[in-house]
Amino acid sequence: MTDKFSITPLNRLLRMILEQYDLHRSIFGIPEELFFRPDEHPGLARLHLDQLLESPVGVAAGPHTQLAQNIVAAWLTGARFIELKTIQTLDELEISKPCIDMPDEGYNCEWSQELKIHESFDQYLNAWIIIHVLRHKFGWANGEFPGVIFNMSVGYNFEGILKENVQWYLENMKDTAGILASKTDQIRHIYPDIDEIRINPCISDNITLSTMHGCPPDEIEKIAAYLIRERKLHTIVKLNPTLIGREMMNDIMQRSGFETIVPDIAFEHDLKYEDGTAMIARLKALAEKEDLYFGVKLTNTLESVNHRDVFSPEEKMMYMSGRALHPVSVNLAGKLQETFEGQLNISFSGGADAFNVADVLKSGLFPVTVCTDLLKPGGYGRLSQYFAGLTKEIYNGKHFEYLKHYAKQTLGDQKYKKSTLRELSIKSTRALGAFDCISAPCVETCATHQGIPDYLYHTSKGSFGQAMQVIRETNPFPHSTGMICDHLCQTKCTRINYDSPVLIREIKRFNAENAPDMVKTPDFISITNKKAAVIGAGPSGLSCAYYLAINGIQVKVYESKPVPGGMVSGAIPAFRLTEEAFNLDIRKIVDAGVEIHYDQTVEKPFFKQLQKENDLIYIGSGAQKSSPLNIPGIEAEGVLDPLEFLFSVKQGRETGIGQQVIIIGGGNTAMDAARTALRLVGPEGKVTIVYRRTIRQMPADMGEIRAVLDEGVEVIELAAPLEVVVKDGKACALRSIRMETGEKDASGRLSVKEIPGSEFDVPADTVIPAIGQMLNIDYLDEEMLKTSKGSYATQIPGVYIGGDAMRGAATAIKAIGDGRKAAEEILQNAGLMKQKEVHAGRQAHDHRELIIKRTQRVYGTEPVEIPFEDRKHFNLVSKTMDEKEALEEAARCLWCDELCSICTTVCPNLALQTYFTQPGSYPVGKIISDGENHRLQDPANFDIRQKYQILHIADWCNACGNCVTFCPTSGAPFREKPHVYLDKTAFETEKDGFFAERKPDGMCIKSYHEGKCYQLAKTAEGLVFSSDQFSIKMDASGMEIRDIESRSGQAFEADLEVGVRMKLILEGLEKMGLC
Repeated sequence: MTDKFSITPLNRLLRMILEQYDLHRSIFGIPEELFFRPDEHPGLARLHLDQLLESPVGVAAGPHTQLAQNIVAAWLTGARFIELKTIQTLDELEISKPCIDMPDEGYNCEWSQELKIHESFDQYLNAWIIIHVLRHKFGWANGEFPGVIFNMSVGYNFEGILKENVQWYLENMKDTAGILASKTDQIRHIYPDIDEIRINPCISDNITLSTMHGCPPDEIEKIAAYLIRERKLHTIVKLNPTLIGREMMNDIMQRSGFETIVPDIAFEHDLKYEDGTAMIARLKALAEKEDLYFGVKLTNTLESVNHRDVFSPEEKMMYMSGRALHPVSVNLAGKLQETFEGQLNISFSGGADAFNVADVLKSGLFPVTVCTDLLKPGGYGRLSQYFAGLTKEIYNGKHFEYLKHYAKQTLGDQKYKKSTLRELSIKSTRALGAFDCISAPCVETCATHQGIPDYLYHTSKGSFGQAMQVIRETNPFPHSTGMICDHLCQTKCTRINYDSPVLIREIKRFNAENAPDMVKTPDFISITNKKAAVIGAGPSGLSCAYYLAINGIQVKVYESKPVPGGMVSGAIPAFRLTEEAFNLDIRKIVDAGVEIHYDQTVEKPFFKQLQKENDLIYIGSGAQKSSPLNIPGIEAEGVLDPLEFLFSVKQGRETGIGQQVIIIGGGNTAMDAARTALRLVGPEGKVTIVYRRTIRQMPADMGEIRAVLDEGVEVIELAAPLEVVVKDGKACALRSIRMETGEKDASGRLSVKEIPGSEFDVPADTVIPAIGQMLNIDYLDEEMLKTSKGSYATQIPGVYIGGDAMRGAATAIKAIGDGRKAAEEILQNAGLMKQKEVHAGRQAHDHRELIIKRTQRVYGTEPVEIPFEDRKHFNLVSKTMDEKEALEEAARCLWCDELCSICTTVCPNLALQTYFTQPGSYPVGKIISDGENHRLQDPANFDIRQKYQILHIADWCNACGNCVTFCPTSGAPFREKPHVYLDKTAFETEKDGFFAERKPDGMCIKSYHEGKCYQLAKTAEGLVFSSDQFSIKMDASGMEIRDIESRSGQAFEADLEVGVRMKLILEGLEKMGLC
């Protein structure tokens, strides 16, 4: 597959658009409910550049404005100021790929058109014509203006602009008369009413000058003056954000939390403020003299060091955009208007979105164009939300005064700060594949694979009992995990790329505390004669015991302590988990028939006895022994074991930790120890965490790290402990050495190394080294406890293991998940696995509803917690959401188990499209023929389980990589999804993918597979799957073989799966109107 575009002719593109609309009332997957209808927003229209502009919003010069279909999609959803992709005389460039990286703030390394100038012109003209046709078709055309402005963008130096190809472009953009007539002739048979439409032959009489970073000011002015004086074009000069100055830029970026590195050279070679304002003043005066419009565009992208692993290392610089740029661009606008006393025309593009567009427009920045926001999930459809709060009032008021207020506001606004401690991404290790890729990332990430969309659905409908039933199917600790789960599911919630993740844990907690109990009681459990012993009454052991018990196995649990729960009940502080919540879970487990025997230590003789008395054993012992830290002074008085410390506090015993406490480590136990110590040291006390890496590299739950910081614990990062300083036999300080980060190590984390001579001491009354936990299973050989991948069975027949005992110290939910999945494996092996219950009451959502929902950003509620200043006690920090909050929050779920299609929305070129299939099973295998006799080798079934699939239009893809960023799998949609070519020449050149065409006797599709070309044709009798060697006639629906023929009488092999794939793609293309 190539990364070069293949141009789709106007007639083909228009026919596709009209057919899609007539078939589905949608275009390129965008339903008409998201179309911008001018008559619904009459107050937004105004004159600009001597033309009517129906909305103040548009798309910035970039990936959304280089192909005709991109421009049409943007226009459909409300963009009316179209900044066309920048052209330059050098129009055969090799652009580094990938070139787009939009994880949060945006980065790119593509800066010019990827088409030749005449091809770019052709795309712009095609878009211009199609927009006029659609306005006519939809009944939106009225008056002499089309309501949309196409704004040319050229670069990058004066010499290049004078070249013949650029001059040709400028001439023809201003007057297309001859070419326009030829174009309308091409589509008259498709849209006969074309002659009723007045299409202005002037595509554009206005231009934005885009210059390279480092372009000298006199060069910029020379080009702009030429465009005004010689070309008589309304002219806008795009300015770089570095114009704001080094000091202010660095101040804003440092406070933002983003890791963007702006190099000094960016300030050295870019336009300086004094030079810039003098140039603007002169150009402004020149434009007034020529009776033309002059303005500036804020801002270009921000030059920054390529510090990520996405772009080629050869790209030393990349260019930042999006929300991180917003305060810079707005404050630069304020600074310029201060200089020009509010009399400068400024258009804006710098992190604009649905939530700030009104503020930007009220600040007098007009029009507003967007790019980064539309490269995120929802894509072009996001524009529909921009107009929700816009009225004609945005054009009234004191714009300069509002700008001054808004500029100051952006500097402190959390919306423009990086608040997460780690980069959030919904990507996983799951493979993508060509078909059936829909799966909810939250479920994949959950250690016990909770049916999260199911219980969110029931919660959103007020069916709390059904929600609780779903939760208990995979988690017997809903009360406990509703408070203390590390909720990795939320870190993979698709909404993190829209607004904020659904509060899945809080909804679980709400249901646990409010839902009626609909779970079966022991009276309904059919008891078998199977017996099981579970070692350890922690979350893993009890989880396994519960699922074995409710499936009829007689279970006894043996616990060494006098109470159940292990680390969960013994060490997790009361301000995180209440005893009442935990006991409710234990009661339910015991009610299921689980017997728990306390104060029972398991040693070799007792283990052998358990083997004799039981059919199976599950080892679920926790990691309740702290890992030692081997540094001098560690044995001194005042050095406490972290688990013993937490256990003691939980049991109400005196700790005597003093006022200055140091915690060593960055895991969850370290966080619990620090927060607990903070509640004991008193108002004059201090708690410090020392960690050898950075805060962002801490393995603890992000929520717990944030709580530690918010509550006032000091964190000294990049510091490695050297020794506990001892005085009179007691710890008095911790001596550490500063560390610095280096290259990434094998784990992918930045390596750290000591900085010689940087030792320092921190005073301490108590030192608590919390660097990890170990197992303490001494009754079995460690080698015998090893398991195979994907199994919980040990090397000992009938003995299974999970939780900390298998994986080492981990979270409660991982232990719970291991217990449940081990129980499932045990039941499977015992032949007792029951059919999973299908939940009644959940109705599949309409595809259209799901698509529209995926374009709207809706921030959720914030978890309710007691104020930081009130956290000097052990009362529970968090509060349960109320019913209204639970209903609304659950309804924010995007139902990712029903539909994904994220890649289709983030592709600016619309190269990825959703198509529809009928789930079913098709017979496949390999036909082996000697020319006369045929046999089927390796017969199997090719199953299609999902009705929504993705295909890739190779002609429209430039391998920008944006789909890879947002795909929830480990895959790359543009590489792995079926490649469909619209251009036959490209298909034959690449010898890859699929090509469909209409023939007089019906539709057919061709495909290259392993270098050979195959064809599948639809006939009146069924399907014919063929190559130059064979012809196989098939039933049209189930693809059952009717006849096999060798075309040359020679031996051949035919892979039937190739034919099945061709059938699925062809049917999808027909339903989509793409062939």
